[in-house]
Amino acid sequence: MSHCNKLNDQTMIKKAAFIYSLTMGLYVSLALALLAETWWLNPPPGSRLAITAIQLIPLTLPLYGLLKRNPRSAAWLCFILCFYFISGVLSVSAQPESLHGWLTAGISCLLFSVSLLFIRWQSRVNREV
Repeated sequence: MSHCNKLNDQTMIKKAAFIYSLTMGLYVSLALALLAETWWLNPPPGSRLAITAIQLIPLTLPLYGLLKRNPRSAAWLCFILCFYFISGVLSVSAQPESLHGWLTAGISCLLFSVSLLFIRWQSRVNREV
């Protein structure tokens, strides 16, 4: 392996590590935004626990693979994020002054984009190792 390839490998590893930390940060941010809306900002009538479970269980499905830096789990996360994005957009269209809809749509859109980069870069790192 040439010196140039080693530098490219190290750069890709650093890029993948950075985008992974960004992915996980946005993942936690989305979960916290959902929790804040349900428990503090706009508590719904009925069981908060049931609503929290309905909101967070789909988000936690790819978590085990994400913690292991599995690109396939990040791909599943992208599919799941479509529902959160749609929910945020519908919330914004119903109540444009509500911060929650904007946060949900924005964070899910950012997380989708960052997850795609993670899939690409981590897949390259996995192939090189």
